[in-house]
This record gives sequence, C-alpha cells and structure tokens, in this order.
Amino acid sequence: MNWKRNLGYGLGLLALVPAVLAAEVLPWREKYENGTQKGGHEAVAAAGRPALLNGIEWRLKSITEGRPPDDAYRPLPPRTKVAIAVITLKPLTERASKWFGDIGGICKIKLTDAAGRSWGPAFRSDLAPKNGLAASCFNLDADFKLAPLPVGKELAVQTVHVVPADAFTTLRVEVRVAPEPGTVRLLP
Repeated sequence: MNWKRNLGYGLGLLALVPAVLAAEVLPWREKYENGTQKGGHEAVAAAGRPALLNGIEWRLKSITEGRPPDDAYRPLPPRTKVAIAVITLKPLTERASKWFGDIGGICKIKLTDAAGRSWGPAFRSDLAPKNGLAASCFNLDADFKLAPLPVGKELAVQTVHVVPADAFTTLRVEVRVAPEPGTVRLLP
C-alpha cells in the first residue's frame, strides 16, 4: 500500500509543478515581450488604410521632410534628414477610450526602414513644427491631466526623427503599445 500512496503524492507533485512554474513565469511575459519587442498582437496597414488594434484605429497621415530652424544652431549630423511623422488614433470602444487617460496606456513610436533599421523620436524640440499636434498618445484635458478620448474622436500625434538620408524613401511607422502588448505597423 505504501507504493500507492507514494504514487498519489508523485502524481500530485507532477500536476503542481507546471502550475507553480506558470504562476512564476506568466507575470514576466509582458516585460519580456515589450523588452524584446516580440509577442503580443500585431496590426499592419498599407498606405491610406487604417490598422485596428485594441479597439483603436491607427492611421498614418504623412512622413515629410523637415528642416532645422537655423543651420548655425546645432547642425544635424552629416548625411541625415529630419523626418516628421504624423499619425492619428481614434478609439472605437469605451475601453479604448479609457486607454488614452490611463497612466498605463503607453505607446512608443519609432520609424523603421526597409533594411530593418529603426530610429526613436529626436529630443530636439526645435526640429518639431509648432502646429498644436500631440507628441504622444496621451490625451490631456484643459488642466493638462490625462483624460479619456471620446469614442470616435481623433487624436493627431506628431513625432520628429533624425534618420540617414538613404533611409528616408523607405520609412514606415512602428508603434509598440502597452499594457496590453501589441505592435502597429503603418506603411506609407
């Protein structure tokens, strides 16, 4: 009878080990996916078409060439251009609407080229045209506090990047979204 009792304990442990491992590993999945930029949902949109991810419609409006205001003031590195990307976001559900006002609602915008190279936004505020567009996916109210974006209302986001001149013609926008991990790719 002793071996039957030991078999029962052994089977119980065999069932318990995967459950304990899953409880330890699954909370780190999102950090891994965001850190390695793998996993999560993905939405890709061709030129002029919207992408739909997590109840939000994403659309690339333009990628245009910009210029620094004064060449004598902090010139750009040689063989580079200023790329100004404008995208729009429109929540289609109440849950998506709340994402804009949630502190956890984060998007990281970068430009990529056909060769797979990528560039994050430039930190130089003098490169961005002053046109009242948002600089990130947050929606701010009159008191500059995070607020949900009403369903169906569009938020235009402008980012400025310094990219190699040879990459400019093949640029596309890539957005990493959190906390529900996902990637949006917008092709011109």
